[in-house]
Amino acid sequence: MGEVNLTHSFSSLKMYENCPKRYYHQRITKEVTDSGSEATRYGNRVHKALEERLDSDSPLTEEAIQYEDMCVTLQNVKKRPNFKELLLEQQLCLTDGRIATGWWDANAWLRSIIDVLVLFKGSAIVVDWKTGKRRPDFTQLEMFAVQVFSHYPRINKVHTSFVWLKEDKQDTRTFYRAELPEMWESIQGRIDRILQSARHDDFPAKPSGLCRWCPCYDFCEYAP
Repeated sequence: MGEVNLTHSFSSLKMYENCPKRYYHQRITKEVTDSGSEATRYGNRVHKALEERLDSDSPLTEEAIQYEDMCVTLQNVKKRPNFKELLLEQQLCLTDGRIATGWWDANAWLRSIIDVLVLFKGSAIVVDWKTGKRRPDFTQLEMFAVQVFSHYPRINKVHTSFVWLKEDKQDTRTFYRAELPEMWESIQGRIDRILQSARHDDFPAKPSGLCRWCPCYDFCEYAP
């Protein structure tokens, strides 16, 4: 296959690591698409309800009303010293030179959508709503922090959280600008494994319990 121009995100990295074959058919040849599940659609509805509540004080929907206290807590950060801005569903993108760029620009390389981003004078808070089972992968939070540091040069500390809505739990990590070299090394290592597969046209199937929900199920030789 040789060199290919690929864009990356946390979800695409996870797709490759779960099954390179699915990644190939969905992200490179694009011969299959994922129509999503009811769990995905539920998550999208809850995310939308939370966004509208924080953005315009719209009442929460019935299936999200139990998260009102969380919304109030987030709104109250505006009262903290050095508060600058509360941003929702922020689309942040970098070039392969690690420079901020537009989401749909031709040089887009690494994309992240941040559910809630709170900016202070020298620090930031990142919140990622989760509606599924609690399975934290801190690479996602690390990637969010990298995006914030790259887009907002005056930010030196980013406090990040997964908020597991159904379980009322949180997993948190705080990142500092001084850690950027190590953070990039971790992220770049995961991207390089994809590029290596692309160079050698090597995307083997990786059978697992996820196979039955895979869009390649109908033609993959490993489908149960």
